[in-house]
Amino acid sequence: MQNSDPKTTASRTGNILIDIASQFFLAVVVGLVMAVVANTFVEGARWFLSASRTDSLLALTIAGTSYNLDILLTLSGAAVLILIVRRVLGITIWSGPADSIYAVQQSREPLDVRQGMGSTLAAFVAASGGGSVGQYGPLVHFGATITEVLLKYMRIKIDRRVFIACGVAGAISAGFNAPIAGVLFAHEALLRRISIGAIAPIAVASIVAYAANQAFFTIEPTFSVPAMPIELQPLIPFLVMTAFLSAGAAVAYMAAIRKGRELAGRSQWSMPALMFSCVLVVGGIGVFLPDVTGLGLNQVNQMIDGQFALGMLVLLLIGKIFVTAYCLNAGFFGGVFGPALFVGAATGAIAAYVSVSLGLAPHLSYALPVAAVAAVGGAVIGAPLTVIMIVIELTGSYAYGLSAMLCVILCSILTLRFFGLSYFDRQLLDRGIDLRLGQEHIELSLTPVSEIQGGDFVRLSPQTSVEEARSALTVAQATEAYVCDDNQMLVGKVDIHSLARASSLSAALDPEPVVLQANDTLTDAMGTASTFVGESIPVIHEGCLVTALSEGDIFNKVLQIQANLRQQ
Repeated sequence: MQNSDPKTTASRTGNILIDIASQFFLAVVVGLVMAVVANTFVEGARWFLSASRTDSLLALTIAGTSYNLDILLTLSGAAVLILIVRRVLGITIWSGPADSIYAVQQSREPLDVRQGMGSTLAAFVAASGGGSVGQYGPLVHFGATITEVLLKYMRIKIDRRVFIACGVAGAISAGFNAPIAGVLFAHEALLRRISIGAIAPIAVASIVAYAANQAFFTIEPTFSVPAMPIELQPLIPFLVMTAFLSAGAAVAYMAAIRKGRELAGRSQWSMPALMFSCVLVVGGIGVFLPDVTGLGLNQVNQMIDGQFALGMLVLLLIGKIFVTAYCLNAGFFGGVFGPALFVGAATGAIAAYVSVSLGLAPHLSYALPVAAVAAVGGAVIGAPLTVIMIVIELTGSYAYGLSAMLCVILCSILTLRFFGLSYFDRQLLDRGIDLRLGQEHIELSLTPVSEIQGGDFVRLSPQTSVEEARSALTVAQATEAYVCDDNQMLVGKVDIHSLARASSLSAALDPEPVVLQANDTLTDAMGTASTFVGESIPVIHEGCLVTALSEGDIFNKVLQIQANLRQQ
């Protein structure tokens, strides 16, 4: 065996080190960008909300009780700004985490940068104006979108899908101040696989975002919970009950959003009409029940702390589901995870009231709202491990994480049976994209037949005699030929057996052979080939014969795609 050239080995080693260093550099850049954007988004929205609710401009007094009408003003202003964003950027549909997940699961349709940036801006406006929308979904999609921008201008060798996951991990890490959860979410919800090569840059982006949070920003804890001893045994039956309640709340929440989209489409109202109907309806509800509007993070902590009566909790639960579904389907774009945390907190607080009345020690009841927050949130985004880690990182308590785990897993199983893996997966399924079939199926369904390299085939004109056709097939060592007119339009197909019995080419012609269109997908081609009997299938474009594909040509392309996916 000959030794390899030392210069070649050194060059290869140098290239590997440069690639690794470049990937780490990009991950650091993404982490820093996401820390700045996440804190600007979250704190900016909070500031606008608190300013509008502290200094009241409009008030209404009924029976001696004063009601703040500013929510009508802020929602109206947000509606106008969102419509301006839509018009200026030419956006007809918003994009969010479902689009980020789809971008990672295939390599042919990159994220629309303009649409992604506009969606993030619209979500910030909606959240700042008091809309019942989430902040974390838009941040996740912005993290994915910014990686598309960086890849466009920085020629560094890195897997595009892994780099998108870096942006998403940075967003979760910075948004929640939870770096481990950021890494988990990128793998659990986006990549849906684990590999050492992917973990490294994703972890760097997540850790850098967290470190930037610690260094440059004042971070308030998302959850404020009292210390709880690890007493899992008395909690188990109440956690099971909470899991069932959480599953019901999660399914109702996601179903309400989907139903709202259906009703909005059937109404045939214009976008301005939908938005200002939302201003009137949601704003009217917000005047009398202000806790259901806005981000709702303070209310989540208040519900965990047991500061609401049972009747008010039921009202908040129903009201939050309704106003969120209305806002999201009337043009006030935003995330679904933030409101899901609110729904979970209300559900868990109701469970805590019931559990204490059934004999649970009050000091253990704090675990139920926290577990329900994680359960509903995990069911909505389809990332149960991520929300368990968020609970552990944000509470700093193994006891809360352990109690949340049982509730989260059971709730996820139930929602999987009755709704689907997550709201995002269901969004994609509504668009005809079934992630349950796997990444390979998505790639096959996006690969056009025109990309498959066909072999040689025999092309004949209608004036060809039977003897000439037989001779052409003999020379080509083929059993089938395609008859085309002077414009290369496919007229039909002949084979050696029909030619042996025919006196003319037209008598041997099959005028309606099995064909593939050039824009058919590889999945279509596989389905056609599975029942096809013959030598090859003609591929046509606007009636013209382009090429002919054998079963081997089709399945070689399938094997090539499979090999590329395994390599990644």
